Amino acid sequence: MTPFITHVALYCADVQKTADWYVNVFGMRVLASSPGRFFALSFGEKHHDLALAQAAEEFGPPQVKKVGLYHFAIDTGSFDNSMRIYDRALAAGVSAEKAIDHRLGKGIYVRDPDQNLIELWSETYPSYAEGIATIPQMDPPFEENPIGWPMNISEIHEKWKSENAG
Repeated sequence: MTPFITHVALYCADVQKTADWYVNVFGMRVLASSPGRFFALSFGEKHHDLALAQAAEEFGPPQVKKVGLYHFAIDTGSFDNSMRIYDRALAAGVSAEKAIDHRLGKGIYVRDPDQNLIELWSETYPSYAEGIATIPQMDPPFEENPIGWPMNISEIHEKWKSENAG
């Protein structure tokens, strides 16, 4: 069997607030919890995709600039789904950090209540195999531009909202 990542576990300043945020923004379900201590959240396919644990007071406030986890990505299934989730994140008081056309997919980056950076990811190609096959043909080559190009998420979001009004 090929190894794969099964879930992400995060310490939270207020585990209930963070659990509520993931439920409201991503539509995750709480499958197990110990209120005030721990939540296991799922998108519905696994027993948990995200584990949230209450941080001890000695941990101090969340820090944005630190060595460690840069971000984690959630594949939303489509750019339209990414926009729906982004819209709910905005309604929950989050602003976009950035948005990037990575060529293999598009990423919209938001922060959760504990300042963890989350990439709302949507694939460009119908399969991972097709995406991998395009890397050698990229222009400019991946080695020259491994990240991609910034996108104006505010402009894209406004256009998306006007097209999806009603």
